[in-house]
Amino acid sequence: MALLHQSCFDRPIIIISAPRSGSTLLFELLSHSESLWTIGGESHAVIEKHRQLNITAKEFASNALDISDWDVDIDQQLKADFEAALRDHQGKPYQKGLGPIRFLEKTPKNSLRIDFLAKLFPDARFIYLVRDPKENVASIMQAWRSGRFRTYPGLPGWGGDWSLLLPPGWQALRGKPLEQVACFQWCQANEHIMASLDKLPQERWHLVSYHDLVADPKGTTQKIVEFCQLPLDASLAERCEGKLPHSRYTVSAPKVDKWLANYSAIAAIWPQTQACLHKVNQRLASQGISPFATNLPSPPEDQQTSASIPASTTQNREETKPEQASPLSTEGSRTRYPNTARNAPCPCGSELKYKACHGKLQ
Repeated sequence: MALLHQSCFDRPIIIISAPRSGSTLLFELLSHSESLWTIGGESHAVIEKHRQLNITAKEFASNALDISDWDVDIDQQLKADFEAALRDHQGKPYQKGLGPIRFLEKTPKNSLRIDFLAKLFPDARFIYLVRDPKENVASIMQAWRSGRFRTYPGLPGWGGDWSLLLPPGWQALRGKPLEQVACFQWCQANEHIMASLDKLPQERWHLVSYHDLVADPKGTTQKIVEFCQLPLDASLAERCEGKLPHSRYTVSAPKVDKWLANYSAIAAIWPQTQACLHKVNQRLASQGISPFATNLPSPPEDQQTSASIPASTTQNREETKPEQASPLSTEGSRTRYPNTARNAPCPCGSELKYKACHGKLQ
């Protein structure tokens, strides 16, 4: 049985990234390849239905898995579960007589599970997708506020719902403002990825910038398929032409400098991103990819005052606490998005300015 499952999976391709880095966009793009098989989405249920891999068995410590979580039985069970869920680019299920296949997987929690996955699939190839922390942290904040990404409702020890992946050390974030939690998730995901990839030969992983993916889908995809030793077939090539469609998990339409709506929050946590950002930039530069800016641009005119407040005083400003179950703060009959500039896009995704949307309720 184990041999059958091992022979089924030939050099699986695993997309790894911090949450809200564009991994769904990349997954949906590559899943159009006639050479790739997927389970149709993320692997939460496939992995976490096994008690020893579930967060409850780890007393909600984190989503991390390592080699100590692997054994022969779980190896066989997981491969059988993945195999049973496989679908091709047209949605047709896998049949055993087809022989070995190239499997495409993506789940943001996998950023904390690379060592485990490398043990499960010893010939796996990893695509490391990175996004500018200004944009990424702002997108994580938006995901929390939307209420659509609650992974652990009523997380024990948190005092509310938790969204997205759960890194080790999350307990220290209790009561902190949302931007601190989002920054922690970005840093921890990327730190874990880089530490794990450093243990693997360079030929096992490929680095992709989200900016390049959006700006040049065809060129970026060409490099990916060359790394994965796949053809750029007609179905995938057609998908690469022109602007990529929004992914299924898009909260609101992408815009240039959308993160500026959260400028004050990003400015407050920016120093905390620098150590991790430096490591990311080193890897980008080594691959001939443009590194991300390490300095924040000047704040928008309508945020000049709030952005000039020293970080040490941010605890005195009104904050969105991550443990709030709703993406909105409520005070009587008024609904607010704290710290949003009046001329900035409303965080609710209405595409109106804040002052013309939720801001007019203040």
